[in-house]
Amino acid sequence: MISFPLLRRLKVEGYQLYPGPHADGVMDIQLGPGPWLILGVNGLGKSTLLFLMRNLLVGAVRVRPAGFGGDRSDIQNLGDRFFAVRVGDDARSAMGKLEVAFGGETLTVVRRLSNLTLVSAEIHGPGGAVERIDNEEVYRSALARLMHLETFEDALRIVDHIAFFLEARRPLIWDQAAQFEIFRALLMPEQSARLRTLEGRIVSADSSARNVSAVIYKITQDRNKEATRQKSEGQTRARLALLHGAITELKDAEEALQTQLEGLEEERDNARLQLKRADSEVAAAAQDYERFKFDTLRSAFQGIRPTEQYLFLKLATDRICLACGQQADEAAAIVQERVDKGLCPVCGSQHASSDGAPLPEGWRERARGTYAKLETVRAVLAENQKTYDDRAERASKSDKQLLDVRQKIETHRLEIHKLSKLLPAGDAEKLTKEQSRITSFMEQMKEFQAERTTAEGEIEALLADLKRKAEAISDQLQARFDAIAKPFFAEHVRLVYAPRDVRIGQSGKQFPLPAFEVEMTSGATHGDYVRRKAEQVSLSQREYLDLIFRMVLLNVLGESGGSLVVDGPEGSVDAVFAERAGDLFATFASTPNSNAILACNIVEGGFIPRTLQAYPGDQRSSRVINLLDQAVPTAALRDLSPLYMEKVTHILGDER
Repeated sequence: MISFPLLRRLKVEGYQLYPGPHADGVMDIQLGPGPWLILGVNGLGKSTLLFLMRNLLVGAVRVRPAGFGGDRSDIQNLGDRFFAVRVGDDARSAMGKLEVAFGGETLTVVRRLSNLTLVSAEIHGPGGAVERIDNEEVYRSALARLMHLETFEDALRIVDHIAFFLEARRPLIWDQAAQFEIFRALLMPEQSARLRTLEGRIVSADSSARNVSAVIYKITQDRNKEATRQKSEGQTRARLALLHGAITELKDAEEALQTQLEGLEEERDNARLQLKRADSEVAAAAQDYERFKFDTLRSAFQGIRPTEQYLFLKLATDRICLACGQQADEAAAIVQERVDKGLCPVCGSQHASSDGAPLPEGWRERARGTYAKLETVRAVLAENQKTYDDRAERASKSDKQLLDVRQKIETHRLEIHKLSKLLPAGDAEKLTKEQSRITSFMEQMKEFQAERTTAEGEIEALLADLKRKAEAISDQLQARFDAIAKPFFAEHVRLVYAPRDVRIGQSGKQFPLPAFEVEMTSGATHGDYVRRKAEQVSLSQREYLDLIFRMVLLNVLGESGGSLVVDGPEGSVDAVFAERAGDLFATFASTPNSNAILACNIVEGGFIPRTLQAYPGDQRSSRVINLLDQAVPTAALRDLSPLYMEKVTHILGDER
C-alpha cells in the first residue's frame, strides 16, 4: 500500500502576488480532509497557487515524458525562477511552507520562492520523533520513503500523474506508457529501480547495436574509397577527433546558453517595461505635486495684478528674479514662508479677509497626501530599477559566455581546416585495415546484442510478476471505477483490463505490460458504437475519465487517502454535468483522510454548491480560499469587485 500525500496547510510569506487577507504579506491556508475551493477570476493566481503547492513538495523538477528512455536521467529541471519572474521584486524575500501528511507521519517543507531551494524540512513521526532535513538529495530520499516508494523519480511520477491535475494536463488513462510506469512504482516499489535499470540497459544495448550496424554498413560502402595513412596520420586524426568532440560539446553548450539568454532577455525586457511604467507614474506624481504647489501660490496671490503676480510666482517657483535675472533663493524663501502663514506675499501683512486660518481647510492633508504618493512611486521606481539592473546584468553575463563559446568553436574549426590539409593520400593497404575494423565492429555488435538478451532475460520474470499483481487488483479497480463513473456519465462507461505486448527496444523480445483502457458506448449514433481512444470522446469526457481513474488509484492503492489537486474542473462541463461534477468531488473528498483541492472561477450553477453540499451555508466560506480577498487584484477586479463579491455570497448561499 502506498501513502499518497494529503495536503494539510500552505503558508506563503512575502510574495507580492498574494498579500493575504490582512494585506500583511502572509497567506496562511489551513486544509485537511474534505473539499476545498480556490476561487478567483482570470489572472488572479489560481493556477500559480496550485503549482506552488506542487513545487514546494517536489522542487523545480519533473520526470521525463513516459516511455522507455534508455540510460538517460528520468529527472528534468524546470525553471527555478517560475515564481520570481511573476513579481516585481524577484521574490527575494518570499518563502513558501507546505505541510503534508503521509499516513501517520507529517512532512513540513520550506522553500525560497526566488529559486525554490530547500530551506528546511521536518518529518514528525509517531511518538513525537522528529527528523530534520536541510539537503535536497536527502529530502528526495525521505519523500520517497514517506510514500513507501523506492526512488524519488517514482514519487515524482505519482505526484504529477495522480495527485496533481494541473493546467498542463498529464494524461494517464489515455497513455499506456505512463500507466506502466505508474503501476511499476505502485505495485512493485521494491523492484521499481531494478526494472528501470534493466529497461535502460535494454534500450541502450539495442541502440548501440543498431548504431554499430550502421557504422559497419558505412565502412563497408566506403572502404575502397579510403586510403591508408602515413605514420603521422594517427596523431593528426586523433587531434581531429578531439577537436570534433570538443566542437560537439561546445555546440551543446551554445544551445543551452542561447536558450538561457533568450529567457534572461525576456525577463530583462519585462523588467524594462515595469521600470518605464514606474517612471511614468513618478513623473505624473511629481507633476501633480508641482501643480498643487503652483495652485497654492496662485491662491495666495489673489488680488494682485497679473503682471506682479507673474513676477512673484516665478520668484517663488523658479527662485529667479525676473527684474535682474539673478538667483534669489533667500527672497523666494521669504515669499514661500509668508504664503504658508497665510500672509500677504508682498508685504507680509495679515490679509484683510483672513479668519485666522493661514491656509485653506484640508490644505496640509492634501499636501502630505500628494507628497506621500510621490514618495511611494519613487520607492517603487527604485525597486524596479534594482530588479531591471539585476536582470540586465545576468543577461549581459550570459551573452558574454555565449560569445566566448562561439569564439572557441570558430578557433577549433580553423584548426581542423589546417589539420585536414596534412592528411596524406591513400594506398593499397586500406582494404585490409577497413576489413579489420569491420570485424571489430561486428564483435562489438554481437556483444551489445548479447547484453540486450541478458537484460531481457532478467526483466522477463519481473514483468511477469508485475502483470500478475496488476491482474490481482484489476477486478477491484474496475468495480471502483464503475461505481464512481456510473453516476456521472450518461453513457455506459466501464474500465477494461487490456495488457499489451511491447518491445522495450526497437528490436528484440516482446513483453506483456499491464494497462487499462475505458470503453464508452456512444449515445450519439445508432447501435452500440464503442469508443476507446481519447480522440473519440469529448474534451470534458476525456478529462473526467482521467480524473476518475486517478480517484480509483487513490482509493484502492492508497494506504490512508490522499489529495487530488485539480485546476479548472468547472471549465469543460455544461450546466447539468457541473452538478454531477460537484457530486463527484464531494463524494471523493468524503472518503477518510482525503481531500479535493479545486481551483475554479466564480461560476454560476451547481458546481460549487454541490461540491460543498456537506456543509451548511454558513460553513461554506470556511471551505473557500477566496483570492478576491487575498491576491493582488486585476484591473477587472478593481472595477467590478462589489459585483464579484456579491456573486460569491450568492453562490455560497445556494443550497442545491
